[in-house]
Amino acid sequence: MEKVLVKIRVSSDFKNNMKNKVKKNKEWYNAFFKTWDVVQPSFYSSEQTKKQAAFITKALKLKKGSKVLDVPCGNGRIGIELARKGCSVTGIDFNENMIKRAINESKKRKLEIDFHIGDMRKIPWKNRFNAVICWWGSYGYFDDKGNINYIKAVSSSLKKGGKFIIDTHIMETLLPQYEPKGWENFGDVKVIQDRRFDPVNSRIVVDWTFFKDGKEIIQTSSIQLYTYKELTKLLTKYGFGNFKPYGSYNIKDDVFFGKRLILVAEKN
Repeated sequence: MEKVLVKIRVSSDFKNNMKNKVKKNKEWYNAFFKTWDVVQPSFYSSEQTKKQAAFITKALKLKKGSKVLDVPCGNGRIGIELARKGCSVTGIDFNENMIKRAINESKKRKLEIDFHIGDMRKIPWKNRFNAVICWWGSYGYFDDKGNINYIKAVSSSLKKGGKFIIDTHIMETLLPQYEPKGWENFGDVKVIQDRRFDPVNSRIVVDWTFFKDGKEIIQTSSIQLYTYKELTKLLTKYGFGNFKPYGSYNIKDDVFFGKRLILVAEKN
């Protein structure tokens, strides 16, 4: 069979346009998560959260007393479930409203959890944790430098042999199911997503339109996408190895890539 070489050319104007958009949306998360506050509490049911926490416990082989860092922790839903199982949990998130909710919920359940308002790229502890959790697509918020700084901070905070679990999209999981538009209802909030893939910067950019009480708010997210090889290579460079990928919340499932990637890495 004759081989056909296909070349894809990207114009310089297109490249420059994409680069300018990345600069403009560099700190998109500051505005986005103020609006996301309205949606997040109704996104996952308590049963779904318990199922995810049970998977994390098994995948990381957590025990009572295991020191776990959840970063970014959002409203603390995963950390609270792990604390109920006896883990010693610390949570970091830049969103003050989310941290307040996490603290209030943990107090209601009479759980001692150490929640902090902070930058996930600047974890202050060294060699402290048995495990670090990056859940629900929370990796790739930043530019290359920022994403690397997060991995370095996680590595520094873990004890030797500690585990890092990432729940994220990668190229191999997202692109096969990519659709340019989507919509869902979360409680009394309707959300429309207009998605576009930026091949120059390897980012998935989404314009989110939130409808509630007759009002409309539009926010934009911009997440860095990696291939499996790129992600594991980056983690290896900053002290991780012994990778174990999962394609679902079934610990015995041997599906390599599912709708998302759940990756466990061990600090060397």
